[in-house]
Amino acid sequence: MRVIVLGSGGSAESANRSCSSYFVDRRLVIDAGPGSYKNFLKIGGDPLKVSSILITHLHGDHFFDVGAFIWGMSYLGRTESLTLVGPKGVKEAVSSMLSNAHTPKTFMRFEVEYIEIKPGEKLTLNGFNVETAPGKHSVEDIAYRIGGFCYTGDTSPSEEIASLCKNASALFHEATGLSKDEAYLNSVGHSSARQAAEVAVKAKAKKLFLTHFPPALSNKTNKLKAEALKVFKESYIAKDFLEVQA
Repeated sequence: MRVIVLGSGGSAESANRSCSSYFVDRRLVIDAGPGSYKNFLKIGGDPLKVSSILITHLHGDHFFDVGAFIWGMSYLGRTESLTLVGPKGVKEAVSSMLSNAHTPKTFMRFEVEYIEIKPGEKLTLNGFNVETAPGKHSVEDIAYRIGGFCYTGDTSPSEEIASLCKNASALFHEATGLSKDEAYLNSVGHSSARQAAEVAVKAKAKKLFLTHFPPALSNKTNKLKAEALKVFKESYIAKDFLEVQA
């Protein structure tokens, strides 16, 4: 299974990072933060071949580009339905976005099939077995596992995510800051790089990819990596366009 990082930033885009998004086997998109659709096109993604978009939670840096994906698909004349998976409220959030953008019915000629799930549910999408677990964030967050790929969305350290990601080949865990800021990070539902590494140890993951870097840390990830390496030796920095086998 090939995973391409379309966005490794968090909160807002930076010059070198779009916001959270991952492209799985050129068929599934998980999260669609600002800037991810352009990166999708840059790596040769075909909007007509995307079968499903999965959203971890309803913060803008994780789903604002759903509209860009849908408009891009519409421009290319898509008629096949698109499956959109996410937490409760995802249908209202996306349909309102499309309505407020005055998306013409003559332009968008396909249906969006919404599947709202609770963390912990399992489902099958186009032959992919998808497992989930709850994250610990300021809004409901769904962590996803597909094969050896496991992605947390936004979360403070979570035993349930460690369990979901057991023996994962590639664990993409948010690392929004340094250990000195853990009290604040955890209070708003985020993790430090050190804490992400601790989850990787508990999960016995093969590799950890730190991700979700806010603009202030976008070019200072060496410190985050250094903290993670002290805990888990197979720690790496996710960056836009990185390709990983999972």
